[in-house]
Amino acid sequence: MLELARPDVVIRADDLSFTLDDPPHGPLAVRGWRMAGVDVQARLLPAGFQVVAGPCVETVAQDEERPGPLPYLLTREIGGWEHTFSADVYRRDYADFTRAVAFLRRYLTDRDDTLAAAFPGRQDVLCGVLVRQIRRGIEWRGWYTFPESRQVVSTRSRLTVG
Repeated sequence: MLELARPDVVIRADDLSFTLDDPPHGPLAVRGWRMAGVDVQARLLPAGFQVVAGPCVETVAQDEERPGPLPYLLTREIGGWEHTFSADVYRRDYADFTRAVAFLRRYLTDRDDTLAAAFPGRQDVLCGVLVRQIRRGIEWRGWYTFPESRQVVSTRSRLTVG
């Protein structure tokens, strides 16, 4: 797991928004793979993450022009591919939040299929993306933790041949 410096960003789970039409943003960190015949990049942003996969540029981040919250379920066609996105926000008590962060830290560390980071001075703030090839395309999962509200955001996206 990376330790990334970022501007001091005040962000809440409800501030995250979703879009498929932003251009790629300047990332704090990026990792790439080749899967299902397309290049895939996971990009960690100062206040969210982005996945670029073939014709799809999915952004889950704080964006003042697009207020949150995230959609629960959304399906769209993009360049001959079907894109499905879902998001859940879980509020935890203190002990359960601490366990969830510890689990995500272990789960996302030292894997070839992830890009994940914590932030100096904010060890309970994690952001991570796991990317894998599935039978008809690509799937990625994203997580973002918010210690102030003890919330964990979990997203799941699939890009499949239509």
